[in-house]
Amino acid sequence: MHLTDEQLNEYLDNETNERVQIETHLSSCGECAARLSTLQALFTELDSLPEVALTKSLAAPFLTTRSLPAPLPKFLTLTVILQAAFALTAIIIAVPFVANLLPAIEISSLMEGITQLQSQWINLLDQLSTFNLQPSNLPTFNLQPSNFQLPPLEISSLLMALAGVSVLWILGNGVFLRNQR
Repeated sequence: MHLTDEQLNEYLDNETNERVQIETHLSSCGECAARLSTLQALFTELDSLPEVALTKSLAAPFLTTRSLPAPLPKFLTLTVILQAAFALTAIIIAVPFVANLLPAIEISSLMEGITQLQSQWINLLDQLSTFNLQPSNLPTFNLQPSNFQLPPLEISSLLMALAGVSVLWILGNGVFLRNQR
């Protein structure tokens, strides 16, 4: 078994507790002795090289500069406040509609409550999935403006509130992101 590079380096640095075993191995193994003499020659050559001063400090990128972050611009603070106000208003408006969608649930255990909420959610998704645009409900376009007809819209106020809040939220984020560039 040959000596590892780590063992040879520790031997050269006098950092090994196995000095006697390494010397015994080196006296009987020509390959490891040759590797040791190569390492000694390399270290001697490295020690003979002249000292060179650095032209640039390598510590500069690693030094931390303690500076306070710049305060947020007033428009950004106003945008965040307006978005929070709109979200709170939407929640307040939506609570009665959501309460009407979900019947009063008497929860005798947590699992029953979760099961009932899951079934209500599935029912709501089933109702939404039945919404279908029929070709007869689409507007018809003729060359004469008097023949233009729109189908009657039946959109709940909850959907209108959610759509309005979503549009306001998107616009607010658009203003925020545009000013970040």
